[in-house]
Amino acid sequence: MAEVHLKRSSVAALAAACAVLAVSAGTAAAHTEVSSTSPRSGKSLRSSLSAASVTFSGPLRRGTLRVTGPGGTWSVGKGGRDPRNVRRVIVRLRGGQPAGNYRASWAVVAADGHHQSGSFRFKIRR
Repeated sequence: MAEVHLKRSSVAALAAACAVLAVSAGTAAAHTEVSSTSPRSGKSLRSSLSAASVTFSGPLRRGTLRVTGPGGTWSVGKGGRDPRNVRRVIVRLRGGQPAGNYRASWAVVAADGHHQSGSFRFKIRR
């Protein structure tokens, strides 16, 4: 009878270990994804912006954000990780943006070391 009890507890311990490994592997394999952008991707705005940002699903080590549009680059510098939110990259924008199509391009290194890049577009209408 003791032998049966030992086998059952061994099976339970093995099952628990497998469950922990499955959860750990899923967490390690998951990459940080874009949660939101500001302005929202594809949005048409009626006024200039003071900043643009991209928020991710997990923490970032570092990142850049650059905004281009009519007449060239509208971002001030390269932007970077928001000191108030480690899941966000942010960049200030020069004032007086004219009407037209804009593109915000980002590149980040997530906390897991994964490099990612992408972009989103928005429009300013007057």
